[in-house]
This record gives sequence, C-alpha cells and structure tokens, in this order.
Amino acid sequence: MAMAAAAQVNVSVWRDDDYRRMVMACLIEAVYLLELERQERRDAAAVAQQWWKPFRYRLAHELVDERDGSVFGAIFERDHQPAAAVDGEAPRAVIAFRGTLLRGPTIRRDVEDELRLLARNSLRGSARLAGALQALRATIERFGSENVCLCGHSLGAGFARQVARMLASSSSSSSPPSPRHHHHAAAAAAASLEFHLFNAPYLSLPMGVRSVVKTADCLLKAVRTGVAAVGRWHGKALKNVAYANCILGYTRLESSRRL
Repeated sequence: MAMAAAAQVNVSVWRDDDYRRMVMACLIEAVYLLELERQERRDAAAVAQQWWKPFRYRLAHELVDERDGSVFGAIFERDHQPAAAVDGEAPRAVIAFRGTLLRGPTIRRDVEDELRLLARNSLRGSARLAGALQALRATIERFGSENVCLCGHSLGAGFARQVARMLASSSSSSSPPSPRHHHHAAAAAAASLEFHLFNAPYLSLPMGVRSVVKTADCLLKAVRTGVAAVGRWHGKALKNVAYANCILGYTRLESSRRL
C-alpha cells in the first residue's frame, strides 16, 4: 500500500504539520470504519487497522455509546517498538472522534448531538460526553497532557473541543483544600493538548441544517462563539481541509474491498 510505504519514511516527518494532520485524519477514518464494520457484523478491527498500523499506533480502547453499542471514538496508543529518537515527536496517545453517520443504527443518536451542538453551542446533555471526558482524563493521567492529541471530524470535532473545555473548567471535589490549584492545573492540561479539528460544525454549517435554528440571531451567536472558542485553544482548528472533506468518500469503498 502506498500509504503504508509513505508512513515508513524517515520519522522526522512527524515534525511536519501536514504529515501530522494526515495521520490524524487517518485515525479518524479508522473510527468511522470501526462503527461501519460493526454495523455489518464484521471484524471491524481487521479492516480498520490499515489506518493506524502504518503509523505505529494500536487500538487501545473504543469509546462506545452504551445505549446502542455504537462506536463514536477511540483511543490510539503508540506501539512499544524501538524507533529513532526523533520518533518522540509523535503523540504517545491520540483520542479520535468520528462525525455523524446517516445510517439506521446511528442516525438518531448522532443527529440528536448535532442539533444539540448547533442550538446550544454545547454538547452538555449528551449521553456520550461523560465517557469521552473520562477517557481524556485517564489518558492524560497516563501519558501527560503534552503527549496527548485530540482530533475529530464534524460532530467529532465538537466532542474534542467540548471535553477540552470541560477539562479546563473542572474543579476537584476530592481535593477541597486547594480547588484553585486544581483548576489551574486542569486549565494548563487543556491548554497543552494538541488539537486537530476537521470541519468543526460551527465553521461549516450546511444550509439544510441551519433551518433548525429558530432565529438568525441565535445562529449568528453560535457561529461567533464557536469561532472564538477555537481561537483560544493552542491546537490547530482547520476549516474545509481537502482530505477531511473527502474522508467519508472512500469509507465504504475501502470497507467493501477488504471483505
């Protein structure tokens, strides 16, 4: 595979922003495939692994909606393989979130979260949010925030941004003597995370979806606050990236070819 060959080149490419974005897009595609193949009752990992193995990652944990068993995200960790020192430029863990899938098994839950995000500029109230935040905290505790990357496409970009916001604003109930210290630590952890947000919902709203917002003022407020929120993070928020827009285009093609 050409992609696999490209991934095996000098690991110093990890210092290149375009290469990092390409890898993150591939990991997001892997999450799409994990859910699509699950729906087809196939060995999802056998198909999706082509999108993480070439970059020396492994699937550590799937983020699953307990209501219907759907996979909405995944945690990828670096393989424990000997590599050149410069390979340390790669994130040790990546949490990736997929976007909306308009298919029977997932359309209801996905669209509910899409509308929640659009109308409220927040995913609070989503049944998936607690699991996503717990996964982020556990991954940071294990690897350190400077070694963790968050990425997502469309609705998934909204989840990535939301859990980082919640991490930054969280306070600890287990350490009441110094809540201010904990708050600053949480904010610092969120600020040091690496982000790759592809086609975040606020930045590329289709005209058909805009009609669900009651007034133009509400939409304008959502767009403005969404853009401002992206600008505050130290991550990389990307609008209309070519391969992010195409990410759904080859999902079914690759899936059907493999099995």
